[in-house]
Amino acid sequence: MNLSEPASVRYSLYLGGFVVLFIILGLGYSTLTPIFENSDETLHYPYVKHIADGHGLPLAVPDQLWNQEGTQPPLYYAIVAATTFWIDTDNLLDHLQRNPHWLFTEVRTLINDNQNLVLHGPMDAFPYTRTALAVHIGRWWSLLFGVITVICTFYIGLHFFSRNLPLVITATALTALTPQFLRVSATVSNDSLSAALTSLTVLVALKATQPTNRLATFPANQSPNPPPNQPANQPTNHLTHHLPPLLLGLLSGLALLTKLSSLMAAALAAYIIIWQFLIKGRLDRQTVQKTVLWLFIIGAVTIVLSGWWFYRNYTLYGEWLATETHLNLAGRGELSLSEIWGLRAEIARAYWATFGWGQIRPPEWVFTALNGLAWLGVLGVLIAVVVKLTPMRGQHTSKSTEKGLFNPSGNTTGTEPQTLTGRLNQVDIQVIFFLAFWLSLSLILYARWVMEVGSVSHTRLIFPSITAISLLLALGWHTFLPNRIAIGFSGLVTAGLIALNVYSLGGLIYPAFTPNSQPITGGLPVNLTFLDSLQITAAQVEPLQPNDSSAATAGDAVAITVQWQPLQPIPENYSVATTLLAPDGQVLSQRETYPGLGLRPTRYLTPGDTFTDIYPLQLDRDVAAPMAAQAIVTLFDFNSDTRTGFPAIDANGNTVTPIVGYIKVVPTHWPEYQPTYPAAANFNNAIALTGYDLDPLTLYWESLAPVNEDYNLFVHLFDDEGNLISQADAPPTQDAYPTHWWEPGEIIADRHSLPTAPGATRVRIGFYSLITEQRLPLLESTLPAQDNSVEIELTPVQGKEE
Repeated sequence: MNLSEPASVRYSLYLGGFVVLFIILGLGYSTLTPIFENSDETLHYPYVKHIADGHGLPLAVPDQLWNQEGTQPPLYYAIVAATTFWIDTDNLLDHLQRNPHWLFTEVRTLINDNQNLVLHGPMDAFPYTRTALAVHIGRWWSLLFGVITVICTFYIGLHFFSRNLPLVITATALTALTPQFLRVSATVSNDSLSAALTSLTVLVALKATQPTNRLATFPANQSPNPPPNQPANQPTNHLTHHLPPLLLGLLSGLALLTKLSSLMAAALAAYIIIWQFLIKGRLDRQTVQKTVLWLFIIGAVTIVLSGWWFYRNYTLYGEWLATETHLNLAGRGELSLSEIWGLRAEIARAYWATFGWGQIRPPEWVFTALNGLAWLGVLGVLIAVVVKLTPMRGQHTSKSTEKGLFNPSGNTTGTEPQTLTGRLNQVDIQVIFFLAFWLSLSLILYARWVMEVGSVSHTRLIFPSITAISLLLALGWHTFLPNRIAIGFSGLVTAGLIALNVYSLGGLIYPAFTPNSQPITGGLPVNLTFLDSLQITAAQVEPLQPNDSSAATAGDAVAITVQWQPLQPIPENYSVATTLLAPDGQVLSQRETYPGLGLRPTRYLTPGDTFTDIYPLQLDRDVAAPMAAQAIVTLFDFNSDTRTGFPAIDANGNTVTPIVGYIKVVPTHWPEYQPTYPAAANFNNAIALTGYDLDPLTLYWESLAPVNEDYNLFVHLFDDEGNLISQADAPPTQDAYPTHWWEPGEIIADRHSLPTAPGATRVRIGFYSLITEQRLPLLESTLPAQDNSVEIELTPVQGKEE
């Protein structure tokens, strides 16, 4: 900080910097988040369009695009409509095509996995036109209103803490750079205007009731006290006597015409007026009359401006506030206060940084760090309150609090206290009480609402008090900070929040709505065509997070990577079904999605443009034995009655099962086998027979070394004279787990149902190559052996049966 610069210049530089940061980051959220991918934007914009099309205010009735938002007061929507009425937005329904595979708040294995509620295509692209342009104009209006809130935070902070610029900077950074507030300020929604008008009302009330017409920006060597001949309770601006309450009434009325919860604006203005005039001023007849007059003017103007809206609600819906109508359309839920308290961690997440419809969010450690800092700020505020309320604090503090809440107070000697006790004594407890009152109004309204709707995700309803929250947290932090490091802390908070926003934009939001652009690597060629329009040209199947064995087990995610090539335009939107199928036909995992994990609807695919999709499948169930699961990909019509897959045609024109690959799936805990009859037979140091059971015949194989092909197992039945009665050649495990998947050390149970063969007393088994048709050499065996096979007696079973 260059203290030699005039205060007003420094303040302009700091505030201007935060405004620029807010606009840049806000435009980032607006640009990188596709339209209608912010919560409830699909409802708010149709309200705007209805007005812009000249149809007046919408009715809150079922089966309308705006649904329950039709009960919202109209100011924000009218402002946006007045600036977008000239735009042709008749393609709105094209933008509102729903993604049937959207996953709301479920955690995704991949960040871009069906995060989009609606489908996106060329009509979304920059330069914006038609509906896309109108929506972005609405977002820019919200951003402008967010700027007002940032400015108000700075000047309210200066009013309360004129001698602690680092604290003001920290509070302004919290407001301007809280990711969720930025996201809300880049959304077509009335929340940003509600926050702006509430903060602006507070700022105007503070300035209208202070004993000087200057902002609370006094040089260190100048006292903020009013001149001796200036009455303490008289505003010193050059406006007429009644203009301040008229302006406050105007702001309160506009706030109430923006959002019902903005009623707090009038309550906050009344609090300031009553405290400044009646409690801190001289309690005489003139002061009482002035207070009553101001409150009357504010109330009258508020009613004149907004009363018609509530009368309209009563005539249309039979209730003044239309809250029951809103809940009937939106859907009701129930939460008790104890349940809300139990969900406080989710409330905090929704306050700091949840994007899209709440399902896109930073890692949990980010919330842990933010919440830890927030609780540290709360602790600082509580310590300050305890110190200020403790009697006999010291004679030197008596003058520091006599100025009152709304007259900036502080160290009039021009120096800042360097001890914790000194800094605590400088805190004006009336400031804390007012900010706490401001916050409590929001929390009460928020809690009351979520008790009715049954969801705590509406934390944006607290943002009309974001200025109070930011100032309280900054006050709590700076209570602990000596002046020499306070500005450094402010810079650290600013830098940290900038980093969080950059990460949110580049590491969360952008990839969430950007389809995979990486080509397939290591995939096998595939040639499967659906509807003569969409072809699979390559595929790969592997664990999403590969391990040493490239096997998957319960709890793992399997990635089926498919390379697609559109062959001709597709007039409809079709879905892709991916399935992991066990060899016996059991479905291990299955999912459905549009191509591009929701981001490449088939209607907007361009023939010839090859693209790669990665489909994650979660293995939620365990398997009893290792297997090679089939990965099947097919195309189908989600809106059809049967959702039957379209035929898959191979390169020869044949209809085939659309298998694109296989993956090894193993049990979480490998089975431990105890063969009834131990044995030892070594086939070419690759596979060993360790034992067997009879009735049914179960062979226990141990993999000794990797093999690069799938061997066939021959099973020949003989009688006592050595005559071949029957034979059954097949891959071990009936091809459920072919030998090339086997890894050294594995024990595989191979069960066989022998053919009915009267007189059979023994069975000979061995391996041979399907490529060379040569038997696998038998190197050693504890069982009778000949011609690279071993012999097992079946007589004990037959004797027992007789």
